[in-house]
Amino acid sequence: MNDKELKLLHNKILELAEYFDIFCKENEIIYYLMGGTALGAIRHQGFIPWDDDFDVFMDYDNYNKFRKVVKDKLDTDKYYFQAEDTEEWPMYFSKIRINNTTFIEKDVKDKKMHHGIYIDIMCLNNTSSNKYIRYVQYFSARVLNTRALIEKGYITNSKIKQLFLSLSKIIVTKPIKNILLRFIRSFNKKDTLLVGHFFGRAPFLKTSFPKDYLGKPNYVKFESLKLPVPHKVEEYLIVRYGDRYMELPSEEVKMQYPSHAYIVDTKKSYEGYV
Repeated sequence: MNDKELKLLHNKILELAEYFDIFCKENEIIYYLMGGTALGAIRHQGFIPWDDDFDVFMDYDNYNKFRKVVKDKLDTDKYYFQAEDTEEWPMYFSKIRINNTTFIEKDVKDKKMHHGIYIDIMCLNNTSSNKYIRYVQYFSARVLNTRALIEKGYITNSKIKQLFLSLSKIIVTKPIKNILLRFIRSFNKKDTLLVGHFFGRAPFLKTSFPKDYLGKPNYVKFESLKLPVPHKVEEYLIVRYGDRYMELPSEEVKMQYPSHAYIVDTKKSYEGYV
């Protein structure tokens, strides 16, 4: 994707981000920019220049509230809610997509699903202060994620990954999936000091952080908008990226975060491409 195409994509995502922010305010749902999107807000006052996605997270209660409200109140003429853990979208996070646009990713290019430009909506889960219990929670999420990738259509040339995918397909049956998901989310009924984002790509030591880092959202500049980051966003970014997060990464590090896009069109529906 060239710079002009990326700029058009960023502008379209911003339209969706603005709608999403208004939607959450109107329905009293608290969310925060996360990961690279939060990093972009602090380091670049907007998108990381070479990034092509937009991620937010919510705590478990707000995520559940959002999933209920969005089914009744989303502007479905313009947008589409892609719910987690469904035949269409087996991953353990949700998306809002823009109708009549195209953002096709290579591993799902042949899958029957909505392929519009999107934002990712992740769920944080309460987690134990005990490192070993926390790791079991993280590992359970990794197992579920591997099984979901199979259903999604994930493609890899790695023999080791192919082996794990094959084993997961055999071992992780629906009853096992339900048990693992209940365990991961069982801590949400407890008053814990930590929260974790276990279904992302972060390694174990970068998944969890003190719940009080979230706090009251702090609205910061993000391109032409003001969007919310965790109250202690600097501390969160240190956990996720290390204390040198304000430094630009090397080209080698950038290569670890390739473009998600396979086919992008901000003006035409994906239905003309699949």
